[in-house]
Amino acid sequence: MNPIPGLVSVVMLVRNRLEYTRRALVSLARASGDFEIIVVDNGSDDGTSEYLAAVDLGRPLTVLRHEDDRGGSERRNVGAAVARGEFLFFLDNDVLVDDPDVVEVLVAELTADPGLAAVSPLLLYPGDGALVQCAGGGSTVNGHVGSVGRGQALTATHREHREQTWAPTAALMVRHSSFRRVGGFDAAFDPVSLCEDIDLCCRLRADGERMRYVGSVAMRHFEGTTFNHVGHDKLPIWKRHMRVIRSRWADVFAKGPEHTAADLEWVPVEKDYSDLDRPRVSVLGDPTSAAADLSFFASDRVLATAEPADVRVVIVGAEATQAVPGVRVVGVTDPNASEPAEHRVPWVLRDGTRLVETVPAEGVVVRAPNTSAVLIALRRGLHVLVGKHVVDDIVVEAARKAPGRCSVDLSWAHHPDLTALGKAVTEGRAGVPQGFAVRLDHVTTDRNLVTELGPDVLDAVERVLGAPVTEVRTVEAAHDRVRAVAVAGGVTGAVEVSWGEPQFRISVTGTEGALAADLTASPVDGSYADFVGALRGGPTPLTDLAAIGGLFDLVPGWRSEVAALLTGGSDR
Repeated sequence: MNPIPGLVSVVMLVRNRLEYTRRALVSLARASGDFEIIVVDNGSDDGTSEYLAAVDLGRPLTVLRHEDDRGGSERRNVGAAVARGEFLFFLDNDVLVDDPDVVEVLVAELTADPGLAAVSPLLLYPGDGALVQCAGGGSTVNGHVGSVGRGQALTATHREHREQTWAPTAALMVRHSSFRRVGGFDAAFDPVSLCEDIDLCCRLRADGERMRYVGSVAMRHFEGTTFNHVGHDKLPIWKRHMRVIRSRWADVFAKGPEHTAADLEWVPVEKDYSDLDRPRVSVLGDPTSAAADLSFFASDRVLATAEPADVRVVIVGAEATQAVPGVRVVGVTDPNASEPAEHRVPWVLRDGTRLVETVPAEGVVVRAPNTSAVLIALRRGLHVLVGKHVVDDIVVEAARKAPGRCSVDLSWAHHPDLTALGKAVTEGRAGVPQGFAVRLDHVTTDRNLVTELGPDVLDAVERVLGAPVTEVRTVEAAHDRVRAVAVAGGVTGAVEVSWGEPQFRISVTGTEGALAADLTASPVDGSYADFVGALRGGPTPLTDLAAIGGLFDLVPGWRSEVAALLTGGSDR
């Protein structure tokens, strides 16, 4: 369906709270501009469905009725899917039009600047006072996120137009084409969809588009009444979701537009909505008495205080992952879909792709071949650690488009003796390198020999010589032993991999002597430690696939060459 140019599709989620919905729709109907209204009813049982069936707003109205109560992300996507407009205007059912031209002004802003993906108006608290609820969404470079101006008296500064990091779905207008391109809202934030608006805006910004706050037009927001927030302790949910947001979008926050921590400080307010005709909101006389849900964004002291890391990881594949303090495995794949209690994790699914799509987490470990799971994880901005046998051309290309987000399990890369040998070569202790030899033996496995051990030996050569391997030629091939000649930085050497008693030896011959290292198994899986460090905001992993992808470009050709030399030419 091609969107109708100039048309706005208002998408509003409702569940019960009929009086809020009625007031919001009547208020909206008085606004100027060309728009349709789409109401997604999530199982209301208070007369809302009957009201929607009978109401005449003088505007095209589509009602999508659902019998169950699902999260806001999924159901907003459902509303957007039937929208005909060039622009999507997401509104909560507790928002009232203050300025009748709000729709037209927001559309004009988007139309005048093709680089804008989304805009949002000033949100004021309901009532007679001019008290700011949200003057745009802001963030600091270190990932603290919150609404600008909450609880402040309205001033000329709040009426300005300016770039912003994100905007709340209480009142968010998005270009329909941009919304589709980035895949809409992420349903992993459901059922209590806090942070899904920040995530959407960050995806739009990562795609090269911008957000703008338009303070010249205002709406009134009955903060805190949205259907799927009621009855939940929002602070813990916000904290969990913010860990995901900060992990996914640290680079976006670092680029700005930047706000200071003071910009995001919320003034605690006291709200009285007992009489919707005369709502009262005022600054709280004693700020220390504020309940947590009055300041549950980044300005909350609990979020601003350092606390033990608690990053979440899901695992695609049955192999065990070492326990690390502060890391929780929250989901695993199991072809038999056993009860979660058997795995001692909250989520157990047969399908790894579905696991990555469904379960909120900061990181994904992919130990079974599943290209789709890797691609989805990278698209969602998660950090991914993949096994060597998981890497294929598609995964390598995806990693290059998401540098720093995908690493590969090459635990030998972190071995201190390998690092020391590389340093000695760099310092010229053996003179100019003229040759090298590397051999890796490992216990028998049913995996392909080159797939399992080849990346480790080629990576060791690259790290020691400080140059990429550009060529591999097989000399001898058997199912349990493969010898080859490799070239790195113009230096030719011998590589050998085989099944047998574990050993890993690498040597370099130079113009003034030779250097060698006999590696023993590392006591710590360096790749996993690096991966966990990245989840906590640390540096790019040493085995970042975007950086070492050239190595994996060579492995398929080497494997095929070996297969052709073996009886039957099969690549097992």
